[in-house]
Amino acid sequence: MAKLDWGNGIGLHFRDNEEYYETLGFLTKKTRPIDIYTHDNGRSGAWGGQGKLETHVGIYFLPRPLKEAFEQSGDSRLSVTEYVLNLRNHGFTIEQDFTGNRYTYHLYPESIDKIIASIESDEYLEDFYRGYNW
Repeated sequence: MAKLDWGNGIGLHFRDNEEYYETLGFLTKKTRPIDIYTHDNGRSGAWGGQGKLETHVGIYFLPRPLKEAFEQSGDSRLSVTEYVLNLRNHGFTIEQDFTGNRYTYHLYPESIDKIIASIESDEYLEDFYRGYNW
């Protein structure tokens, strides 16, 4: 069973596995309505690293867990480090550093096949594709 609560208060909270995999599908979209990235804050002497989601669309176009999390955050960025690191377990293993400063790394899925292989049961494939085709 997928972990359904990511964060205390503001964070990602899924009602069930169906929402979890629907959101995973949405984040896999090639159009990238949400950027997924990490900051290596330790390099600047700040706290540890952070994982973030940043939306580029109105929140009303997002699946419920994302919509509610961004509403609560009050802006277009959501700090959900543990969830972002978990996406690596689903095949989000390609990192790109657009600035060359080795501080911010955007995460991309290796392939849709790799992500589908990470889904715990075929019963959630329909949920994944619903999010992917959102």
